[in-house]
Amino acid sequence: MTTEVRRKVADAVRSALAASGHTERWLAARASIDRDDLRDKLTLRTDFTVTDLADIAVALGIPIATLFPQPSGDASRATDHQR
Repeated sequence: MTTEVRRKVADAVRSALAASGHTERWLAARASIDRDDLRDKLTLRTDFTVTDLADIAVALGIPIATLFPQPSGDASRATDHQR
């Protein structure tokens, strides 16, 4: 995962967590992620796995897609041209 993607994912998780009104401790317990591991992921030291993000989405009651960066306009247009 690139640093930019890692930052966007961590920002999305932090934003969703803040909107929920819960704490990192609560999220770690609810998503079955070690608290120190969650902190490392939120501070960009390590990557979230798809499983982490799925567990976080379930814990927060949100669609997992909200935790993934949206493709840029240029990338989606390039894909359309390749079809």
